[in-house]
Amino acid sequence: MKKTLVLTDAARSDLRGIRQYIAQDSPQQALIFVADIAAKIAWIAEVGFAGSSRDHVSEGLRAFPYRRRCIYYRIFDDRVVIVRVLHGAQDIEKQDFQ
Repeated sequence: MKKTLVLTDAARSDLRGIRQYIAQDSPQQALIFVADIAAKIAWIAEVGFAGSSRDHVSEGLRAFPYRRRCIYYRIFDDRVVIVRVLHGAQDIEKQDFQ
């Protein structure tokens, strides 16, 4: 059964921030980059258990590194929830995913 893809408000905000940051130098590249990440997010929703577990940060959290970013998500029976999209070098803490 195909799972529904859900983006949290925080994940949407992360993507807006990425787009705005890149757009300072190149609006066209910003759109391309965010569209590429969105395509990878759709792929994650299709395949499910991509990336690796981050249970040590938050129960059920998974991470998929992509293009110097890390897509954090949770898988449920009927949906995949994209929790955050952060820079790969960014330190993460449990409160980042609540």
